[in-house]
Amino acid sequence: MTSNPGRVPPSSDPGSSPGLPSGGGFRERLKRSRLTTAIILLPVLYLLIQKLPPFVFFLFAAAVILRVQYEFYLLSFRNRAPGLIYLGLALGFLLCLGFYRLDLFWQARSGPSLVIVPLFILLIVILFSFREIQTTLTDAAVVFLGMIYIAGFLSHLILLRQMPQGSLLILFLLMLVWIGDAAAYYVGKSIGRRKLYPEVSPNKTVEGSIGGLAGSFLATVLAQSTFLPIFTWSDFVWVPLVVGSMGQLGDLVESMFKRSAGVKDSSALIPAHGGLFDKLDSVAFAAPVFYYYLLWFKGYGPLPPGF
Repeated sequence: MTSNPGRVPPSSDPGSSPGLPSGGGFRERLKRSRLTTAIILLPVLYLLIQKLPPFVFFLFAAAVILRVQYEFYLLSFRNRAPGLIYLGLALGFLLCLGFYRLDLFWQARSGPSLVIVPLFILLIVILFSFREIQTTLTDAAVVFLGMIYIAGFLSHLILLRQMPQGSLLILFLLMLVWIGDAAAYYVGKSIGRRKLYPEVSPNKTVEGSIGGLAGSFLATVLAQSTFLPIFTWSDFVWVPLVVGSMGQLGDLVESMFKRSAGVKDSSALIPAHGGLFDKLDSVAFAAPVFYYYLLWFKGYGPLPPGF
C-alpha cells in the first residue's frame, strides 16, 4: 500500500519521481493529504456498505474489484495484450458473481470449485485461439493469477457483507488493516532500523511490522468497545496477529509486483494514496482469512458442505 509500512530514511524506490519536492514541508503536506483522504474514505465506504441493497452492493463491490484487477493487469502486461486484460476482467466478474451466489454451490455440495474450475477451463480454451503461442503459458498464468489473487480474494468482502452485522465486519476489517498500516509507517519511520525484506521493499522494517500489529490490536480494542462487541480474549490475540500479518503479507506481495514493474504506485486514482490496488492490497490477503476465521471459529454463517 502507498503508506509503505516500516519506512526507513531514504532509499531508492523504483518508479519514484525524482522531481518531487523532498523537504519537510512537502512531507508534512503529504501526510495531511493522506490523513484527510483516509478520514473521508472510511465513513463514505461504511455508508455505501450499510445502505446499499444486496445486489447493488454486489455491483459496487464488483466494480471496485475489477478496477483493482485492471491495475494489476496493467502492472503485469505493461500496456501489452489489451484483449487478455478484458478477458481477465470478464472472467473476474463471473467469479465475483459466483461468490455472490455461492449459496447455490453450497446446496450442490461443491464449494467454490464449481466457480473457479469452469472459468479456468474457459480461459485455457480462449487462450488456444490466440496466435502468440510463445507467451500462452505466461499469459494464462497472469490472467488466472489476477482472477484468483484479486477477484477471488477480494470477493470475500461480498461474503462478509452477507454475514450477520456484515457491514460492521467490513468496516472493522478496513480499520484493522489501515490503522495497522499507518502504525507500521510511523513506527518504522521513527525507530525502524532492521530491514524486513529489502529485496522487495527496502523501506520496510521489522520495527514497523511490529508496530503495525500493535496498531491492528488497537483497532480490535476500539471496535470491541464501540460498535462490534463480538470478540473474546483469545480473539484479541488471534485476530490482530493472524489477520494483521496477512495484511502485511499482502502489502509485501504488491510491493514485489510494483518493483518488478518498476513503478511506485499502481495508479494515481486516489490523492496521496495511489491506486485502488495500493489501497486494497492488504485487504485482499486479510479478507479471506478474516472471513474463514469468523466462519470456523465464531460460528458466523453456515459452513459450506463442499469445503
